Amino acid sequence: MTETMQDPVIVKAAELAREWQSRANSLLTDEEKRIQSQMSKLLNRPEDKVTLTKLIDRSFRSSDFSKVAEQVVHILESDGIPRFFSFQEKILAQIFSRAGRHLPKVSVPKLIDAIRKQSSRSIVPGEAEALHAHLATRRAEGVRMNINHLGEAVLGEGECTERLKTYVEDLKNPDIEYISVKISTIYSQINSFAFEETIQVLVERLSLLYRTAAAYHYSHPDGSLTPKFVNLDMEEYRDLAITAEAFCRTLDQPEFLGHSAGLVLQAYLPDAWPIQQQLTDWARKRVASGGAPIKIRLVKGANMEMEQVDAALHNWPLAPYDNKLDVDANYRRMVDYGMEQENIRAVHLGIGSHNLFELAYAWERAKAMGATAFVGFEMLEGMADHVRRAIQETTGAVLYYAPVASREQFINAIAYLIRRLDENTGPENFLRYSCKLNVGSEEWKFLENQYHDACRHRNTVGSEGHRNQNRRSEDLSVKKGTFHEKCFVNEADTDFTLEENRIWAAEVREKWEVKEEKEPLHIPIVIAGEEVFEERKTAAQFDPSTASGEKRRTAALFAMGTDADVQKAVATAKADPDGWRSLSWEDRHEFLSRAAAELRILRGDLMGAAAANTGKLFSEADPEISEAIDFAEFYPWSTKNFTRLSGMEMKGKGVGLVVSPWNFPVAIPCGGVVAALAAGNTVIFKPASDAVLAAWILCQAFWRAGISRNTLQFLPGSGSSVGAGLVNHRDVDFVILTGGTETGLRILKDRPDLFLCAETGGKNATIVSSMSDRDAAIANVIHSAFSNTGQKCSATSLLILEKDVYDDEKFKQQLVDAAKSWHVGSPWDFRSKMGPLAQPPSGDLLRALTTLEPGEEWVLKPEQVGDNPYLWTPGIKYGTKEGGYSHMTEFFGPVLCVMRAKNLKHAISIVNATGYGLTSALESLDPREQALWKDSIKAGNLYINRGSTGAIVLRQPFGGMGKSAMGSGIKAGGPNYVSQFMHFEEKDWPCAGPIDSDHGVLRLAQDMALKAKWGGFGEDKEDILKFSRAVESYLFWWQEEFSREKDYFRLRGQDNLVRYRPVGRTVIRIHEKDSIFDVLARIAACRITSCPFELSIAPDMAGKTVDFLSTHWAEKLLQGAAVLRETDQALGERIPLRDRIRYASEDRVPEELLKKAAETGFYVARVPVFMEGRIELLQYLREQSICHTYHRYGNLGERGLV
Repeated sequence: MTETMQDPVIVKAAELAREWQSRANSLLTDEEKRIQSQMSKLLNRPEDKVTLTKLIDRSFRSSDFSKVAEQVVHILESDGIPRFFSFQEKILAQIFSRAGRHLPKVSVPKLIDAIRKQSSRSIVPGEAEALHAHLATRRAEGVRMNINHLGEAVLGEGECTERLKTYVEDLKNPDIEYISVKISTIYSQINSFAFEETIQVLVERLSLLYRTAAAYHYSHPDGSLTPKFVNLDMEEYRDLAITAEAFCRTLDQPEFLGHSAGLVLQAYLPDAWPIQQQLTDWARKRVASGGAPIKIRLVKGANMEMEQVDAALHNWPLAPYDNKLDVDANYRRMVDYGMEQENIRAVHLGIGSHNLFELAYAWERAKAMGATAFVGFEMLEGMADHVRRAIQETTGAVLYYAPVASREQFINAIAYLIRRLDENTGPENFLRYSCKLNVGSEEWKFLENQYHDACRHRNTVGSEGHRNQNRRSEDLSVKKGTFHEKCFVNEADTDFTLEENRIWAAEVREKWEVKEEKEPLHIPIVIAGEEVFEERKTAAQFDPSTASGEKRRTAALFAMGTDADVQKAVATAKADPDGWRSLSWEDRHEFLSRAAAELRILRGDLMGAAAANTGKLFSEADPEISEAIDFAEFYPWSTKNFTRLSGMEMKGKGVGLVVSPWNFPVAIPCGGVVAALAAGNTVIFKPASDAVLAAWILCQAFWRAGISRNTLQFLPGSGSSVGAGLVNHRDVDFVILTGGTETGLRILKDRPDLFLCAETGGKNATIVSSMSDRDAAIANVIHSAFSNTGQKCSATSLLILEKDVYDDEKFKQQLVDAAKSWHVGSPWDFRSKMGPLAQPPSGDLLRALTTLEPGEEWVLKPEQVGDNPYLWTPGIKYGTKEGGYSHMTEFFGPVLCVMRAKNLKHAISIVNATGYGLTSALESLDPREQALWKDSIKAGNLYINRGSTGAIVLRQPFGGMGKSAMGSGIKAGGPNYVSQFMHFEEKDWPCAGPIDSDHGVLRLAQDMALKAKWGGFGEDKEDILKFSRAVESYLFWWQEEFSREKDYFRLRGQDNLVRYRPVGRTVIRIHEKDSIFDVLARIAACRITSCPFELSIAPDMAGKTVDFLSTHWAEKLLQGAAVLRETDQALGERIPLRDRIRYASEDRVPEELLKKAAETGFYVARVPVFMEGRIELLQYLREQSICHTYHRYGNLGERGLV
């Protein structure tokens, strides 16, 4: 006999579910039948759900009715009118499509009213009179009400204060018995890192609510009085442990010993079962001590879509169960445990479900355990009211969970409505089948089988939490990564929601916090395989968070290199005594894989060193270390893109110099070092003088991995002596720089012929359209502007608001409230959301922090914190003028300048006017606006509905254009980055596969090759054949690589596209040593990549190459492109009007032209011309990364359709 037959409760519950369903069907009203019919149509056409979601999500965004009307018409025209609409609704939609955009002030308010009226079945109007009437109706029906004011996590403490006031007023309202509260609405700065401090704040605020609830009583229909009830809601996994702990801590206070309160547990989390047991043990002791019982509201969980997105983006395990059977089984297990006699009197249960089998099972189990007095049934307002009436005949009162929103707050209801739509239409969800559900039907049998399966599984379902990362005990000896696993996966950041990881962070803090009594660490230089500290001048590494006036605590002392050290280091790097350059690509990959393993081991020390040295918060340093590990795994793995090219031989350029910044003291230098090493070069690493400590720890990972101290040398010192000596040394073959634009220009001025790969500054902007989700936009902007104290080259410095957003006082208040609520302080204080500056502000930053430019006003004035000149609060200026100082100047600190734009096109022009082009962000839900912005904005990294910072290796390869980059413009963290530091030599014909489409250049090349094979072109035959093979290779790689947008990960809810754009106006400079192939191949490359081009020839140059340009073959290839006769000087003067000059070889570029190019950092492409398209086409293209967060509260829209 099966278990389900042995347990009479299981059998009786199935029978009761049948009775309830039949009774509910008999109670259906005509209106409910109509609604069911509509829902059936919706379920049969999932694309209609997508359309409905768009209409709900976008109809309330803009105060410009004409824009809303146009948006709605566009949705209806592109998606069609939903089939499930009633006849009357379809007629109204057709009228709106034809006339709505012409009379928006009439049509849009009516549309919004219609949507709000339709949703009023599920969302109770929040206006006092309407709410009072609704509550009175439900009371008369014997329904108890649990009021939930809708809204996502609030952004600032001012908003939290208003929410608390609302909750207090609810508790004082005699109509209201019971309220639900999410902790994220009463505290905006919930921080798993600062777990204890977060709990303390929540206890204080919950105490206010519980105190009010205890003081005010609800009068029941029978005249009895009970204290008001507060239930803690839960949605995100990250809030589970914090909510449970805050709940217990608050009720542990003596004043609340006799007060009852509740919280929700979500059965789709395996962690919920052990937490239920912990809460029950605690509650039993509480009751045994004379205390009041608590209540647990059991639900399945309705945030699955967002949890799936969260897991995908962080590369963490999915927190909930990934299948319904486990969820149902865990729910059943939690019901059984809660019903046990020793538990139920201490912990009352609220059974939150619309699944009749769940409700019937709980009722029968409660009867069997004599627990019906301690169990209640809870359902959602507006869903299956006929079922509620049927159940109520058996169980008595039912509690409705009632979302509330007034007209002004209705935008807060959007997320709830979308989640309910997802829940109601889930393929295995009971509610999906509830429309016209009949006992005995195939649908009923399916649901009943689900029920029995879960009953059988309830004692075997797993209860270990899925999120089990543990930095204190993880096995780091396991061989993993690209060398061993042959694929690249981004390293997961630390999950600080987990207790063991918080303990680990506290241990790191204890080890690394800079204290008076600690001896500073001594850091030597490392050159020619030796550590040298003695007989060198030293400089101190200070902890900026400890500054008090002129006093600062010293974290380390580092030896400063000398001119003699520079010479010795370069000589050693050039000699390569340990043979790094002679290793195979695979051997170098293995060494760097070991370095990645060492970086994992050193995560805590790197995090602590970054905090001690630069004041970087742990929450900022941890993902930076993940990025460093990604570089160590990805760059050597990416070399296979080039080592596999037949006909090509490659080796390192020679000696590479990595000059790193202080703002990313781990990831950026690690990326430069790894890229140079992976390409086969020896490396000298000169860290920023403000970040030597973190750089020293970083180097240990490479040396411990077996990379010698001759291969990677470490040479800190002053920029004016050591830095200049290294950069200007003729045996340094290339420099990887991350720093200011002025630094890059200074390097090129001193050495114009240097191959400089530099990521420089940025004046980055976020545009907020009137069609944006404004709450999400504010959250993204605040993080982009003020994380890492604004000291990111990618930080949002300009906020450009479309006019109705700029004029929106609520938006301004929320923006200011959110920024003002950030805790500014030491990295050792885990409450801190913003840490110290690396240096006291000076120059442009000091002016920005202390001075208003014409037209500007402070809406949030920054202030120095105490007597620490490194600590400043965030600043926000409104009224920044186009072309003004604040618009055009990079500040690199916590200042946000806000500008007003007439429309999106105007906003784009404001962004592009800065001349920088590093990162740019757009907040808009309109795909047409997104498309316009993507096509028009001039920046290397584009972000849609996401912050402008936090690029991740290969997801969003990083690098800019314009004044934000010097060099070839190939992106860090991308598939081509390492190739810049290789020397290529073509030894054989390239291989190309099938070419899918015809091209005029291909036809011409084939005709020329055919003639050459039959004796045409004489001694130039070889050049013509090379040209023909080059064209085939160019077109093949254009087709396979460069013309396609690629997403290497396909993450849930987020697109991460890498694409190539033509570099722009290109000059092909002809030199007397150029072959016919050199000329024809460059022309073909420009044609194939759609680069506008012209040929430039010296006035007196002659010869067969020039003569060939007069043939009809060349004329066909040129397609009318200009051929100019000009001097080198004249060409140099035209540099500001062009985007690239392409020479055929480095030795053919005149010195005076390089000097002219160096004045502005203009890149002159001068590597040899190759037949191999995978290499050659990189000279004519810019990479661009586009990150688009497209999900809406986890809902994937069209992408979610199967």
